[in-house]
Amino acid sequence: MSLKRLRNKKQLEPIIERKMDLWDYMEKVKDVVKEIRLNGMEALSKYVKKFDNYDGEKLILEKNELQRNVDEELVNVFQEVLDQLEAFNRSVLPPNSSIRSNGIAGEILWFPIKRLGVYSPGGIFPYPSTILMTAGLAKRLGVREVIVSTPPKAAFNPAVRAALVASDVDEVILAGGAHGIAALAYVAKVHKIVGPGGPYVQAGKVLVSVDVPIDMIAGPTELVVIADETANPKEVAYDMMAQAEHGPLSFALLLTTSTELEEKVSDLVSDFEHDNLYSYVVRNISEAIEITNEIAPEHVSSFVDSFELPISGAISIKTPSPLIDYSAGPNHVLPTSKWARARGPLSPLDFYRWMAIVKSYPESIKLIELAIKIAELEGMKYHAEALRVKLESLKHHDG
Repeated sequence: MSLKRLRNKKQLEPIIERKMDLWDYMEKVKDVVKEIRLNGMEALSKYVKKFDNYDGEKLILEKNELQRNVDEELVNVFQEVLDQLEAFNRSVLPPNSSIRSNGIAGEILWFPIKRLGVYSPGGIFPYPSTILMTAGLAKRLGVREVIVSTPPKAAFNPAVRAALVASDVDEVILAGGAHGIAALAYVAKVHKIVGPGGPYVQAGKVLVSVDVPIDMIAGPTELVVIADETANPKEVAYDMMAQAEHGPLSFALLLTTSTELEEKVSDLVSDFEHDNLYSYVVRNISEAIEITNEIAPEHVSSFVDSFELPISGAISIKTPSPLIDYSAGPNHVLPTSKWARARGPLSPLDFYRWMAIVKSYPESIKLIELAIKIAELEGMKYHAEALRVKLESLKHHDG
């Protein structure tokens, strides 16, 4: 199938506005999530049999069970990848900070989340890379316990098993889809859930987020390619096919100034069976940036020499986007459904919690007086009184 060539803005509008409608999917999975919330393992076992076609005795694998008959050579390969992921991401770990201003001593302190839940998909392909990007990186950055939920057939894949061992995962729940998400929230009782997945997974994440924090909407895959006449058609074509390969709901859009490039890319992808490969010829790169900003995709691949950075979860510049998927350093768990307008890839911030600490000293009288004024404006009389009590003690201390 060749590119679907869009020839005007009206044809482009469905792509610009494209985002996953989770409302329908939440309706479909809400009873599943609710039943697991109420009945735990009993309900989980029921849905694993129904949706994962798995009838094994155990639904949870412990760390020692994961290590049996593991491919040690693969474990070593994955440890090398984790070395790079750790080096890249440790550089953005936020430091503890402190300030003393107007009689207030303040601190922001960062702590690894104690018990993290990770979802790793496995419906079409096994994803050892996702285990590394989530569980492995979290463990390297100090998270104490990591519990992974993944479809049973993925968990028994040798590459996934090696990635789980390399990542030092504590437990694996053999469950995919929304029921896998519910298991993390209500069986494993994790403190946060991260990870990519299809619409049922994302719907499950949204539903459990009333009880357990989540990272973002992460899936299905979105790619915008920005290219001019200097781009190598083969590089562009394979980049598009690589990201569309994730599944039938993924899409890739080529924005190019060159009709000749569009024609060559279309020929190159003609044997690739996928319904969501698109192209649109722009007047200039500035227009391509404007369109990309409206889409706010998870990933942009640029094949131009210089340009304004568009809104995107991650950008690869004259570099194969799968390098980010596997070993470059940034996380391949990326914001979709326009979440890139407000956040970027999964990062150390997603594995940490932070808190503020404040202590007041006599020099803080002015700030307390300001706070009393605001409390009075809001009609919060006990707020104001609590502040006045402190104000009097500080004035007495000065005296």
